[in-house]
Amino acid sequence: MPIFGVIVTALLLTLMVGTSQSAGVDFTLSRPEWKSPTSRVPCGVLLCETDSLGFNGNNSGSITAMIIFKTQSSGPGRISNSNSNPRDFKIVASMSPTQSKLDQISDGRKISGLLKDGQATLRVELRKHADCSAEYICQVQEVDNDGKELVTSSRLLQPQDQNLDNTYETSLKSSLLVRLLSLIQGLDVKLAVMEKTFERLEDKLNSLERFWDDKSGTFKAELQDKIYNLEKTLEDKVTTNFQKMNDKLCQLESKLSAIDSDAIQQEVLNTIQSQVDVHFSKLLNTSERTAKTLNRTATLVTSFNTNNTNFQNSIMDRYQVLFDNVTTDVDDLLTRGRNLTMKIENNLIILKDDVDLRMQRLESSTNESVVKSLASLETVISELNSSLVDNIESLMIGLSMPEKCQKNTPIINHPNKTPYPVIYKSEILGVDSPILCDTVTEGGGWIIIQRRSTGDVDFYRDWDTYKRGFGNLDTDFWLGNENIHIITSSGEYELRVELRYQGQSKFAVYDRFSLAGESDNYRISLGKYSGIAGNALGLGGHNGQQFTTFDRDNDKKSGENCAKIYTGAWWYNACHSCNLNGKWQAVDYKGLTWYSFTTGNPVSFSEMKIRRVK
Repeated sequence: MPIFGVIVTALLLTLMVGTSQSAGVDFTLSRPEWKSPTSRVPCGVLLCETDSLGFNGNNSGSITAMIIFKTQSSGPGRISNSNSNPRDFKIVASMSPTQSKLDQISDGRKISGLLKDGQATLRVELRKHADCSAEYICQVQEVDNDGKELVTSSRLLQPQDQNLDNTYETSLKSSLLVRLLSLIQGLDVKLAVMEKTFERLEDKLNSLERFWDDKSGTFKAELQDKIYNLEKTLEDKVTTNFQKMNDKLCQLESKLSAIDSDAIQQEVLNTIQSQVDVHFSKLLNTSERTAKTLNRTATLVTSFNTNNTNFQNSIMDRYQVLFDNVTTDVDDLLTRGRNLTMKIENNLIILKDDVDLRMQRLESSTNESVVKSLASLETVISELNSSLVDNIESLMIGLSMPEKCQKNTPIINHPNKTPYPVIYKSEILGVDSPILCDTVTEGGGWIIIQRRSTGDVDFYRDWDTYKRGFGNLDTDFWLGNENIHIITSSGEYELRVELRYQGQSKFAVYDRFSLAGESDNYRISLGKYSGIAGNALGLGGHNGQQFTTFDRDNDKKSGENCAKIYTGAWWYNACHSCNLNGKWQAVDYKGLTWYSFTTGNPVSFSEMKIRRVK
């Protein structure tokens, strides 16, 4: 079995990696027969499935999220470092109990999914070569009945493909490789089934042996106790009878000494002798019956030991026959696997030679015509590019961007470099800054007011800068206290905080959120908390506090400025249990901390977003 595992692993890494399994998570990539980039057939289908196993596999947990990430830092065939920067990962699709069903198209991918009754399935159709050759991670988050979280990840690796631009050769090889991988996976499944059957038989045999040992030990102990009690009872009775007889003889002797007549003495002696003989006869019969009982008991014990030995021998013989049969089947399966490997290698060599020959012929016959066509096409393309590029970009931006950010806004594939679509002209009077609108999370409609993902923007700013807002919508920014005040004054809003720390993603939601005006130093007001990141903003004394920067101290710490101490700007009390505007990657509570999630350590990603509820 270990040899076969090595063979299968080697083939998977040589050909392609199309499936991955972690405890309770099945993550696969299937490749339908693909013809061209314009074909309607996807080049690959990602499928992540799981059941709620809970902690220690006892079904005591519930699934809180399923997320598929695309690894951006590693190319095909290269294994990513498990400690990669979160910037190297991009969320492709995600589900949670509040968004338990998906059927949408995003970035050229068709996404469908269902989270129901402790089971989750997420399916993504890929149509781009870059997507089909990338690496992916499926992450499942669960929470048990005690509130403890379990995160399970399954990574899907890809082989390095040096000829992705060669459509003909790639599609031809992909079809054969998928068929070969299917055969290998079938062999692996059969081996896994045989291994599980063998383990079940071994468990049953061990249980039977333990049951037999327990029963036989109990029976022997009970039998020994009964024999001991019987022997002690007989011994006590014999001793008592002898003692009584001895006492009676002593009494008779004393009486005989008082009788003078020899005849009377003789008669009395005869009577005594007869009574003694009767008692000895009864005692002898009792001893014989006891001996017979002991003999029967010894015979029963001997028979029990013989039957026990025969039964154990029978079980061991059956176990040995079954083990020999399984060993024979495994050896046969290994032999077939080796033969299949040799055939695959030979076919690949023949296929490569044939493809190389055909490509050489095709290249020699098309080079001349391609050179002539390119000369004329370059002239035409250069003339068209200058006029079309600007028009197409402006048209795409105008068509793709939503007019306003609200819940259930359709998911849009926007052409910008920003993580979400941008609304350049807000419908809210007084807000002139562009607004980044999350149209994906929990039904969409979220206005991003703070985002930190790269650390390229310094957040240690003065009061006026925080009032106006700063940063870059592509990476890190603060929307501005005045803008946030105007937006939250136009209706009732909720707040969602999303965090990432050491590979784990968590969130906190407050059903009401608002900022007062500058006259009240942008005082924060929060509603009821829900989520899995912990209520660090609500329970840390921040609710109802005024905003503080290093040049305007509104906190509750006497004689000191919390913004200066912890290199940030926030609604400090004296001082904080969260500090998401702190210094990037700083420790000892001076960075982007959320105490209930990271204690004094910084998160690697934070995003604060608000959505109108009324």
